[in-house]
Amino acid sequence: MIRLDHINVHAENLEAARDFLLAVLPLENGFRPPFDFKGYWLYLDGKPVIHMQTRGAGMGGRGWVDHLAFAPFDFEAERKRLDALGLSYSTGGIPGTGIRQIFVSGPEGLKIELQCPDTAF
Repeated sequence: MIRLDHINVHAENLEAARDFLLAVLPLENGFRPPFDFKGYWLYLDGKPVIHMQTRGAGMGGRGWVDHLAFAPFDFEAERKRLDALGLSYSTGGIPGTGIRQIFVSGPEGLKIELQCPDTAF
């Protein structure tokens, strides 16, 4: 079953945005993989549902919400399907997790992340 995994947000003042979200929502600051850029992961019921990072060169996104992530998907099957549809995408991964990512670009800057865990299938 496909599920919404997380929302990625960009902020110029990460600490102020984090503190605001923690004050307004029942979230907790939690573990974040060792990416090479600054950020926070905020958890709800033990799941990291908001991924935060600074705005910066190469970070993508035009506004506060950068992308929506859904999981799980099969990496190779999705690449073949997206290629057949002629859709533009890039790939990545989450360090230390075994999760590969496909970022699909859409109209008006819309970006969807398909998470592909090695253990999903």
